[in-house]
Amino acid sequence: MSPGITAIFHTGFLCLKMEIEFGSMKLKIIRAMTLIIGIAVGALLGGYAAPKPALTTVVSTVTQSSVVTQTSVQTVTQTLVQTTTVAPPVPRLSAADVELRRSVGSLMGRYFLSQFPTVAVVAQPNVLYGALASASLAALPSYSRGYLVLYNATLPEASAARAAGAAAVFLAFGGEEAPAVVDRSMRDFLAALAKTNFTGALVVNGRAFAATDRFRTVLNDTRISGWVKARPVYVVSANATHVTVSRLNVTTGALAPVLVADRETGEAVRRYTDSDSLFLRSAVGRVAGGVLFKGYGRVAIVTGTDPACAALTGAAFASSRANSTRIIVYTGDGGALAREIAEYRPDAVFIAFGGDMPSYAISQATRGVLAALASANYTGDVLLHAFVLRATNLLATALDDKTAQWLSQRTIKGIVPDLANRRVNIVVFAVADGRLRPVNVTTTLPMPEAVAQALAKILS
Repeated sequence: MSPGITAIFHTGFLCLKMEIEFGSMKLKIIRAMTLIIGIAVGALLGGYAAPKPALTTVVSTVTQSSVVTQTSVQTVTQTLVQTTTVAPPVPRLSAADVELRRSVGSLMGRYFLSQFPTVAVVAQPNVLYGALASASLAALPSYSRGYLVLYNATLPEASAARAAGAAAVFLAFGGEEAPAVVDRSMRDFLAALAKTNFTGALVVNGRAFAATDRFRTVLNDTRISGWVKARPVYVVSANATHVTVSRLNVTTGALAPVLVADRETGEAVRRYTDSDSLFLRSAVGRVAGGVLFKGYGRVAIVTGTDPACAALTGAAFASSRANSTRIIVYTGDGGALAREIAEYRPDAVFIAFGGDMPSYAISQATRGVLAALASANYTGDVLLHAFVLRATNLLATALDDKTAQWLSQRTIKGIVPDLANRRVNIVVFAVADGRLRPVNVTTTLPMPEAVAQALAKILS
């Protein structure tokens, strides 16, 4: 090889090497910049869990030059298969999307799901229905127990097993999921839940209801059709102003509203107002304090934290004709209540639950108070608010053998309204066959028309 050709060869080889090294360095710089941008975007999103990246095959064409002879250069084109990682696009969610689910969940928890002693909120794991589920659980009152179940699409039986012990299941399916996915997930979960012999209520979110063609696909699924038809089914719908819960007639497909709540005010739309409720309780409280408490030395008023209970208790305390009156807030701690009763030593205890508490919550609280009084060896009289008598079916749902035996040795009095005759009676009761039986009426008071109207609205 001549010196001139050798020099040309070395020079060309050096240029080619520099070009390759420069290309490699350029590729590294691009990768580093991509990593930095990715970290910055992740920080900006504040911890948003991005979708799992998907492997995508990219076919690229690379041109390489190689020396074939001493005097000519041949261009060789090769096709190389490279695998790179491409993340699917992140769903675009607006603040209004999240706020809608939050307001729906909050109103559901406060006004409807709270009617059940235990609620399982079953949600698909996505942002929108995470907001719906968490808001509904956060709004539950203290006497209603709720828990979250994240739906496992690969093992629906595991999700169903966690929800099976609840009195109601809120099916928070939807969010960013495609309608076909929502439909299939709903039916698979219900099929698994049916196998657990679940007998409670089903509460269906509006988007899931739509994805199942207004529940038609559910009722056409032979795995679950008969089982679903035997369950109470409620459907949640929402618009710009209100959230509505309706009872579904699975035979006709008709929806009958049972609850309407205003998204702007956060209040349920009812025949009565909060003013009606507080007015009625304050009127009953005055009867309790001025008539029922008369002649006692010490009266302990045992109540809850409900606003209506507070109005009743405050009026009874303010108008009390007992020598001493004490308010005791019952929070479910029977031991603490027993100690306070033993320390105060009342000769009458007025159990004053009610308000917006559902019947099961009043029964549960009354049962706890009676058990605490029995354990404290309380020997005084037991006085009962009218809503306690009504919610417990004259204590039939609040007595066991032990408390019934203890209570049978006590003097029991209650406030009993007679709406038809516009009267309020003070009635003496006795325990018989696990419940109270009226013995005689000791006092009858006229019921003012304003009180009668408020009572009629609330009882409706």
